[in-house]
Amino acid sequence: MSMPSFPPNGADMSREEALTMIIASIAMEELALSHILNAEGEKLQFILGTLPGAGSCACPQDVLAVNKSVTALVEAVSQNQMLLKNKLDRVLEFCPFPPVCGPESCPPQHPSPCPPPCTAPCPPSHPVPCKAPPCEKSALHLTVQRERMLWNQECRLPWRLQNRTGTDVCWDPRTPAQIQLIPSRIYMVQYTLNVCAKSPAEGTGTILLRQSPCGAFADVSPLRFSVEHLTHGPQTLQHIAVLHPRVGCGWEASLSLVLGSKTPLCVEQAAMDVIAL
Repeated sequence: MSMPSFPPNGADMSREEALTMIIASIAMEELALSHILNAEGEKLQFILGTLPGAGSCACPQDVLAVNKSVTALVEAVSQNQMLLKNKLDRVLEFCPFPPVCGPESCPPQHPSPCPPPCTAPCPPSHPVPCKAPPCEKSALHLTVQRERMLWNQECRLPWRLQNRTGTDVCWDPRTPAQIQLIPSRIYMVQYTLNVCAKSPAEGTGTILLRQSPCGAFADVSPLRFSVEHLTHGPQTLQHIAVLHPRVGCGWEASLSLVLGSKTPLCVEQAAMDVIAL
C-alpha cells in the first residue's frame, strides 16, 4: 500500500485541487486505520486459537496482556477518528456547493405598465417553479473479468462492468482492459486486489495505472508489493490515487491496470472504482 501522490508543482495547485488532495489524504488515513484494526483482530484470533492454521497455546496472562494492548490501540484509533472528522468538517466548509435556486436567487421582477382591463375573465396564472439543473456524478465500478485468472508481466487486467453513472467515465466491453477518461477532469481511482504468486519468488513487484497516451494526467506512484509475501497465500492489495489533468492534453485518454512483476500472479478477486471529482 502506498500513499497518494501529489502533483510535482504543489504550489501551483488551484483551490479545488488542494481541497481534493486533502480529502484524498483523509480517505487514505481511514484506509490505513482499517488495516490496523484488521491486524489487531487477527492478533486476537491468533492468541485465542481461532485463526485458521493456528493452535491455541497461550496462557490466561498472555490473553489479558494482548487484550490490554488491543484496548489501548482502539482508544488511540478512536481519538484519531475525532481528529479526522474535525479535519473533514473544516475542509467541507471551503468546498464549493452548487447554486441553490430559491426565492432569493431568482432575479427581481421589474414593474411593467398595467395592461388594459380584460373583457373576459382571465384564466388563473400558474407560476413556473425555478429549478436548478440536475448534477449527476460520474462513477464506474468494475470487477475482474473472471476469477482465478493468471496475470502476467506487462499485461493489462481485463474488467467487466458492475455499475456506472454519468458520462465522464466510459468503458467498452470490446476493450475490457481500458477505461476512457476526459483529460480535463480530475479523477479518483481506487482498486482492491486479492492475489497470490503462482511460484515461489523473491523481490518486489509493482502495479501501475498506465495512461494512453502517456502524460495526459500527472504521474502517480505505483503500488509496490513483496512477491515473497504473496507466495504464502492470497493477500489483499489496496491503492488510492488522484489523477490531475495536464495542460494541453487531447480530448480522450485511456487508463489500464498493468502488472510490473516477473512472477505471474493469480487474481482471485479484483474491483476498481473510478470517480470523476
